Amino acid sequence: MKRAVQIILLICSIFFFIVIIKYNFFTDSESKFYKDGWDSYENKQYDLTLFYLNRVDKNKYPDVVAPLGFSYMEKKDYQNAISNLTVAYNNGIGKKEGYFDKITNSLGICYMQIGDLTKSKYFLLEAEKQGNPDSIGNLKILDSLQNSQNK
Repeated sequence: MKRAVQIILLICSIFFFIVIIKYNFFTDSESKFYKDGWDSYENKQYDLTLFYLNRVDKNKYPDVVAPLGFSYMEKKDYQNAISNLTVAYNNGIGKKEGYFDKITNSLGICYMQIGDLTKSKYFLLEAEKQGNPDSIGNLKILDSLQNSQNK
């Protein structure tokens, strides 16, 4: 019995080491950066997300522009957020996955933050049409900003 347990543990250990070796030596760095970047984004580690995903070829992995844009937005770097989110918006990133409305709403927020209230309103209205629940509250904030500017 003791011998059987030792053999099972040995087999499990060998399997574990094979998986580690395969990941570290036979996975290209770009694939690792892509995976690690998405993992970082899902864990709200925005600096790491930016570190990893900025090292990925956007032609090979076009969907990285969305988490890059969201991460720049979290870091209050609105120009880079707009740049990445605009590419995501123009290419329809997130439509199949169901987060396109978040991209649209985030563009509205970014434009509001840099003071371009016309573009902000356009994207927030689009997000509302797409069913984004946050866009209604953001439109109220935008209306309040516009009213205070008109006074």
